[in-house]
Amino acid sequence: MKISLFLCLALLASCNFKPQYEQPDTQAPECFRFDIENTSTDYANTTWWEQFQDPILNELIKEALQNNQDLKVATARVLEFYAQYKVVASQLYPQVNADASFERGSVSNAIDFQPPVPGIPRVNNLYNLALNISYQLDFWGSLRNATDAAKAQYLAQIEARRTVILTLVSSLASAYIQLRQYDKQLRISKDTYAVRKEAWHLFDLRFEGGLVSEMEVMQAESEAELAEIQVKQYEQIIPQQENLISVLLGAPSSDICRGRPLDDLKLPPCIPVGLPSDLVQNRPDILQAEQKILAANAEIGVARAAFFPSFNLTGSYGFESSALSNFFSNAAKLWDYGLAAMQPVFTGWELTYQLKEAKAIAMEAIHAYQQTILVAFREVNDSLIAHKMSKEIFEVEKRQVAALQEYLKLAILRYDNGQNDYLTVLNAENSLFEAELNQVQTEADIFLSLISLYKALGQGWDVDAEYCASSD
Repeated sequence: MKISLFLCLALLASCNFKPQYEQPDTQAPECFRFDIENTSTDYANTTWWEQFQDPILNELIKEALQNNQDLKVATARVLEFYAQYKVVASQLYPQVNADASFERGSVSNAIDFQPPVPGIPRVNNLYNLALNISYQLDFWGSLRNATDAAKAQYLAQIEARRTVILTLVSSLASAYIQLRQYDKQLRISKDTYAVRKEAWHLFDLRFEGGLVSEMEVMQAESEAELAEIQVKQYEQIIPQQENLISVLLGAPSSDICRGRPLDDLKLPPCIPVGLPSDLVQNRPDILQAEQKILAANAEIGVARAAFFPSFNLTGSYGFESSALSNFFSNAAKLWDYGLAAMQPVFTGWELTYQLKEAKAIAMEAIHAYQQTILVAFREVNDSLIAHKMSKEIFEVEKRQVAALQEYLKLAILRYDNGQNDYLTVLNAENSLFEAELNQVQTEADIFLSLISLYKALGQGWDVDAEYCASSD
């Protein structure tokens, strides 16, 4: 009889109403839509930003990983969810409490129907010390599933923190590249302004000598002022970009140190694209979305178990006496134990709709997971084509700038020989100025698209960054 009861309890304890988890179909393509030359996976699990060979950028990223406030929030949130997971897991164990009390009281003798009892003093002491234990028998897997759900939420927060690291490093690297872009565009604008200002001064002198008309002086002045406006715009943008970088560094706004100019930054020899299926294993946002599915799946088991009775074992052991002299004697001992069961009978369909809610949340998590993967594929393909086309456009713009430089030389020569008016020179200057600024923009886009590609791939490089973020 006892063996049968034990086997029955063991069978009940093995029950689990959690649906069996199957990873949702990701529908990953065999290859990415766009391909680039020299693709490789050699740079996975590396601090990819070091490939730019800019020591200042390396130091800035290291500082951001130690001081960024958003990352500190994400780290604190991981600790928060870990504590929540352990709180839920603690319910799997027996709960033991110790109670101790002391009471002193007096019995009233002024009540007519309660005369004093001979031999019992009016003033009494009562000492109590007991250990109380309770344990919920998890026959239906409710506690186990709740623990699994809390653990999955905790692991999801770890992936969320990795996403913050990924975003932080990518954002800082992009902001730094843009800062170097603005620096170079400011230098081009200042050089152009200096040349045009000198031309304006020369035209003013020639006008005073009666060699040119006032219209040509006004043209030269307007072009110089146009270049000056461009200088002022970059002088406004650069401090704003430094303010953005300062926030990413977790520091008050200040000047940002510069390292290599944009021209000297190095591109990696290989781009770590890999296979589309790698995204599911590498991208922290995808891993986070999958952990949310696991958590929701476990919550379904909790909701199903709520339909069945819950069982609690309780017991206590201790001492109670009115005098300390015999407090630990056999006569002062007290104990009890018992089994309590609670079966929901009618809850106004609350449990039914709690189960429906859990299933709906699980379905939301599945669709969110699939959407996250689709977005990941799109981001990789967008970054691949952007990087490839930026490099091609940059080569075209280099040829365009070279042609416009030669065109400007010829326009100036023909103007000096009286073969064309100054408007032709101004058009050549404006075209060259615009082309030079566009070339710098495209040069920066090559690096920016590469940074976006690393971020989209979630290549696992952030394992090293996570170590840097935790080393402080």
